[in-house]
Amino acid sequence: MDLTPLDIRNQKFSGKKLGGLDPDEVQAFLNQVATTFENLLVERADLLKTINNDKKTVEDYRRLEKSLTEAVYTVQRALDEIKAKAHNEAESIIAEAKVRAEREVDAIKSQASDLHAEIDRLKQIRVGYFIKLRNLMRTQEDLLNSLENEG
Repeated sequence: MDLTPLDIRNQKFSGKKLGGLDPDEVQAFLNQVATTFENLLVERADLLKTINNDKKTVEDYRRLEKSLTEAVYTVQRALDEIKAKAHNEAESIIAEAKVRAEREVDAIKSQASDLHAEIDRLKQIRVGYFIKLRNLMRTQEDLLNSLENEG
């Protein structure tokens, strides 16, 4: 059975006729012990209350920690997905750019080839005109020579 401050205060001692204890001193001491004991019980109750509150706080922090850990994991997973998607998009853009560049290079090569062919054709026409002009000039020279010799 637990001893309470009230038990200590109500404790009675039997008095001895010869050499016994002074009941007032015993009672004063018991009152002092009871007060100290009562204070200890109040302090113990306060400490238990604090411990229970602290346990609740710790549990709240654990739940918060778990939520934050899950949030961090979710954010990390989302970042990884975004990073992978961005990497894939970058590769796709680069591949498209390479294809476009190759097409443009092929188109420019084709235009250059067409221009070279046109230049060659124009050179041939020029040579043909020079040949015709020389022939015309020879014919005119021959005509002038023949007219000069006649007269």
